[in-house]
Amino acid sequence: MIGILVVTHSRMAAELCRAAEMILGPLSAVATINIEPDTAVDTARDQLFEAFRRVGRDGDGVLILTDIFGGTPTNISVELLEEDQVEILTGVNLPMLIKGAGLRSTCNINDLAAQLAEYARTAIIRPSELLR
Repeated sequence: MIGILVVTHSRMAAELCRAAEMILGPLSAVATINIEPDTAVDTARDQLFEAFRRVGRDGDGVLILTDIFGGTPTNISVELLEEDQVEILTGVNLPMLIKGAGLRSTCNINDLAAQLAEYARTAIIRPSELLR
């Protein structure tokens, strides 16, 4: 199964996973890295690499979901692109995480990243447009 790492500023990663588990139940092969204002970059990098080893044990790949392109979570995650079977998506949101958790056992890492990138774009909806 493809592992998922959620890496964000503050506690967003932990809370997104908590919300996803409220809907889906316990998530296996998922880890979070919360980068707080006082977290040293080297510490965050060490946490990321350790979590990567844990969730990537199966060898099917690891999808890293980060909050914003250009931020520390993405910048340190990019270092893992040198590894085999790694993809990164920025702009993580709850629909993306839920969909990824469901699809990850049905496709390879490249297809998963492509499908989630497209899905995330369509998951942002203005209810007023539907109701008016």
